[in-house]
Amino acid sequence: MTTLPDETAPATLGLDKQIGLLVLNIVLVISLAVTMLPPLHCVGGVFLLIGCGVHLALHRRWIKAVILETPKNITPALRRQRRLFWAKLLSGFVCGLSGLVIGLDTLPLAIEPHFFLPLHCCGTPLHLVSGLAFGSLNIYHLVLHRHWFRKKLAIFSTASK
Repeated sequence: MTTLPDETAPATLGLDKQIGLLVLNIVLVISLAVTMLPPLHCVGGVFLLIGCGVHLALHRRWIKAVILETPKNITPALRRQRRLFWAKLLSGFVCGLSGLVIGLDTLPLAIEPHFFLPLHCCGTPLHLVSGLAFGSLNIYHLVLHRHWFRKKLAIFSTASK
C-alpha cells in the first residue's frame, strides 16, 4: 500500500506548515459552503478553484504515488481513493470550466462569443450537475478526513496555551 514519503509525513512538518495546511483546508471548506449562497457563488467558486489548485500542488507526491501504484499492490482502500480522486477531479474540472464560461458572458472579451457556444448551450445543466457531484464528493472527502481535522485542531489548541 502507498504511504506518504518521509519528508511529507505530518510528523516532520513544522508547526507553521501544519497551520498553513489547516488554514488552506478551512478556506476550501468555507469556499465550498459559500458557493451554495447565490450572492456569493462566483466569489466562492473562484476561491475554490484557486484553493483546489494549491491543494493539488501541495499533495502532488501523494497523488502521484496513488495514481502510479502498481496493480499488484492495489488494495480495496486504494481503489476507493483512486475512484474518489478521479471523480472529484473530473467533476471539479467540468464544474469550474462551465462556471468560467458562464461567467465570461458578463465580461467584455475580444473572443467571439460563439467560440464557447457548445459549452455554453449546456453550460448551466453541466454546471449544476457537476457542481452537485463535486460538492457531494468533497463533503464525503471531508468526512473521510474528519480525524485529521480533529487532530490538527487539537494540536493547535494545545500549542496556543
